[in-house]
Amino acid sequence: MPDIDMDLAPSKRELIFEKIREERGPLGCVQVCTFSTESTKSAILSAFKGYRSREYPEGIDNDTAQYFASLVPVERGFVWSVHDVVYGDDETMKYKEDETNIYGRGAIDMKGQVAVILSLIKNNTFNTKYAVFITSDEEIDGNCCKELMKIYNSKLAIVPDGGNNFELIEEEKGLIQLKLTANTISAHASTPFDGENAILKLLNVYNKLIKKYSLPVSEEDYKTSINLSKINGGDSINKVPDNATMYLDIRYTSDVTLEGILSLINKIDSNIDVSVVTEGILFKTDINNKLIKKYIQTCEEVLNRKIVVKKVTSTSDGIYFSEKNIPTIIMNPSGGNAHSQNEYVNIDSLKKLYEIYEKFIKKEEII
Repeated sequence: MPDIDMDLAPSKRELIFEKIREERGPLGCVQVCTFSTESTKSAILSAFKGYRSREYPEGIDNDTAQYFASLVPVERGFVWSVHDVVYGDDETMKYKEDETNIYGRGAIDMKGQVAVILSLIKNNTFNTKYAVFITSDEEIDGNCCKELMKIYNSKLAIVPDGGNNFELIEEEKGLIQLKLTANTISAHASTPFDGENAILKLLNVYNKLIKKYSLPVSEEDYKTSINLSKINGGDSINKVPDNATMYLDIRYTSDVTLEGILSLINKIDSNIDVSVVTEGILFKTDINNKLIKKYIQTCEEVLNRKIVVKKVTSTSDGIYFSEKNIPTIIMNPSGGNAHSQNEYVNIDSLKKLYEIYEKFIKKEEII
């Protein structure tokens, strides 16, 4: 059955329907509504697009919507609903234990480690002054630890939030997020030589950046990475776009600085407007520090093996201690599947972690 598509002015829709009913009869005109399902991320973006309130009379900007959508986990073979993201899945949140592991959300990140620390305090009386930070906003770039570090200072920090199976983290990449804007000259698509394509102008910058900073191919390929996260531009198919924006997510290593990145972009194209959206400092600890070396020695005595020292792409609240040049130990027990189903922590590794902490603190008190 053929169909005819017509664009109707919204104000004239009812008049058109009325005329069709007069012509074809009351049953000769029906309105068909189509429904479709959206993924969780898409549903969040759609909801933000239409949201209005007294606090947000113009709605919520797209960058904020994208941020909230990014909090939805991406897990192959599993679809997260908004309810699961906000309230959690009942089954996943249940505590389970077998002879080897403890299962449940947060088991390895970082409830198991918190339990070890609280047990250590309960079972011992230390002469050493210490403070325990248990914060709840690290996963959403919160400021609890940052604010606490304005009050406290220490000669050593231990953050059980990185690596696996007692790897010692020497460095975690820093974060730079940039917004690049290009304003050029528009033209008709049939005469591109009369204008300058703003999208291509930005892509040229990105291509030259990754020529210098080639993308890593694996976890072991530890180097600065530049991800083109989002690009917008143009308002018509038959027009050379004269405005475009591009967002870059840069995870940088200790040999790279924000000033160096901005200088390089300016060198590539000085007509590009660049603004810093987010800057997160890099974590680095001195493994030759005497306290770090004593901790490594304690680990090797308890575990009866050498400790692996590595650099990782992730980040943690360790950055706030590193910022104040406080020697910082980032080390996790054994576990896996953080932030997903069947998250677990190995029971024996928690016992080993307890033994390491207790032995290290008592050894430091004697010294």
